[in-house]
Amino acid sequence: MLCKCFRAADASEPTAMKYKRSGISDESQEQPFKIKKPIELSLQDDEEGKIIKFINQTIHEEDHFVEIIDADPQAFDSVFIQQRQNAINNQLYRSTIESWQFKSLRHLVNAIKNLTKNKSLIDCHWIIFYSIAINIEYDTIAYFSNNHINQSAEDVFLARKGICNGYVHLYKYLCDRLKLPCKIINGYSKGYGFDIRSNASNQTDHAWNAVQINQHWYLIDSTWGAGFINDRKDFKRELNPFYFFPRPQQMIYHHLPENYRWQLLQEPISMKQFLKMPNLHPEYFNLNLQLIYPCNQS
Repeated sequence: MLCKCFRAADASEPTAMKYKRSGISDESQEQPFKIKKPIELSLQDDEEGKIIKFINQTIHEEDHFVEIIDADPQAFDSVFIQQRQNAINNQLYRSTIESWQFKSLRHLVNAIKNLTKNKSLIDCHWIIFYSIAINIEYDTIAYFSNNHINQSAEDVFLARKGICNGYVHLYKYLCDRLKLPCKIINGYSKGYGFDIRSNASNQTDHAWNAVQINQHWYLIDSTWGAGFINDRKDFKRELNPFYFFPRPQQMIYHHLPENYRWQLLQEPISMKQFLKMPNLHPEYFNLNLQLIYPCNQS
């Protein structure tokens, strides 16, 4: 979903982030990435093999590959990945949160504090993420009418609806009450209504969050995690855990931060490169698919 939201408070740069090379300037965003070699496949010289060889040869001759790598690979070690999945699969968390019927944000905060007591930071964030996903619906009326007022955490909770600006402010509000480091990231997205022919805009159209856990920074988009706008311009609530700590190298296909350091990549990409990259949906990554052509270009 594109929010066309008013600018949220800018996040400072991730101080704990270490890039492969230091002193990255704005000009460096236009530099080409490392060239990724074409896929090597040992196929017999049958019809399928000829097609693959032709595609590889065409890519190698005409395109420069953009190799996208997380700046902090250790952030996604096996322990973190397992803890993240355990939190998502925890049915007790879900049933407990679904039973809540609070009329005030203060009561929600107290309930979250009780449920997160002695829990891991990953669990704490999932409880916040899930609480927002099942309670807040996307405000399609505000979105399509460009009426972006009343997007504070309190307003969004009381109305039970908001646009991306409201989602990120509510997420940060809850994190602040639990003393969890959280930032609001402004940027560009390939969401509802995205058209490469008309979306090369200088104005940001989306916002999401970044949170810090054990000196590592992670991205969260509770707006897209709650559901989507369908072809009838209605909001369809559908939990999408992909947007709960997605890898930066996957998130970059549809989320481009205004401040390139919040890409959390070894080599930041430019707007020009972002628009050239295919718009890959979560299912692509969940199924571990590999795109043969077209590939990312510098």
